[in-house]
Amino acid sequence: MTRSGMSLEPVSVKPTFEPEPAPASAESEAQQLLRRGSGSRMLLKMLAGVTLVAAVVLGFVYGADWLRAKEARDAPMKKFSAERATIGNPLWEDERPEHEIDLAAYELDLTEVTVAAYRACFKSKVCDEPLKGAFCNWGPEDRDLHPINCVTHEQAAKYCSWAGKRLPTEKEWEHAARAAHDDPMMAKKDLFPWGVGAPDAARVNACGKECTEHFAALGKKLPWLHEYDDGYPLTAPVDRFKDGDTPDGLSDMAGNVWEWTSSPWCVYPDETCGNELELVIRGGGFQSYQARTFEATSREGLGRLEATETVGFRCAR
Repeated sequence: MTRSGMSLEPVSVKPTFEPEPAPASAESEAQQLLRRGSGSRMLLKMLAGVTLVAAVVLGFVYGADWLRAKEARDAPMKKFSAERATIGNPLWEDERPEHEIDLAAYELDLTEVTVAAYRACFKSKVCDEPLKGAFCNWGPEDRDLHPINCVTHEQAAKYCSWAGKRLPTEKEWEHAARAAHDDPMMAKKDLFPWGVGAPDAARVNACGKECTEHFAALGKKLPWLHEYDDGYPLTAPVDRFKDGDTPDGLSDMAGNVWEWTSSPWCVYPDETCGNELELVIRGGGFQSYQARTFEATSREGLGRLEATETVGFRCAR
């Protein structure tokens, strides 16, 4: 009852709650989420970008190294059939007697192994670093196409093994170098790799006028083979003296650098004299000044641990 005597029905009162403001739209909510996560997402995108660039760079570097290694291993070679061959020269003590030998089939690189090819082996962590300095080709940026020099016999053999090859025997080397003289129409009085004709500035990188002048400025006196300038006081890029190629297309079998073989230095006709200290080198080099040095039969011995600027190599298989 009320004070006026009137009765009132009970009134139910619904509780009131302040509603949460709804987002203006689903799009604005998404924008809010994106805004809150934009810093992390940007960082992830940057990391992904850096990873992609790094992958591309590494792929390029390792791809280039792989390509250079493949090119080194696939260096062009000349095939020689098994045959009976003549070796030696009756005119010179270290080269006589002239004698017949049986050769199995083999292949020989068309060019001397270059600095670039050797670097591919070095980058693969198989080959050891050659000597640097003086007249060594390892180091200067402009020598990639020059023959690698300043390497020991072991370093040369290790490279050839990496390339799936080996060093040639001196018999294989000489047989390839005197191929022109297997032609019955070719005069046999000269035993140069190209055939008939004296070694000159067009055929061989030897010690000409440019060589004597270069070394004279350094206080070293060297006689010259001829009075002409062949353009290279030291080594030349391989395959540069085309007039001196053999009929089979082998270049620099005379001049540029002497070349290691796998044969011990023995007195002919012995091939297994037990000399483990000296190995045969062939071909003459850029400091050579005697014409007979460039004959296919010319041979010298060099200590297996020696690494000089005048000696490089090519590989056989």
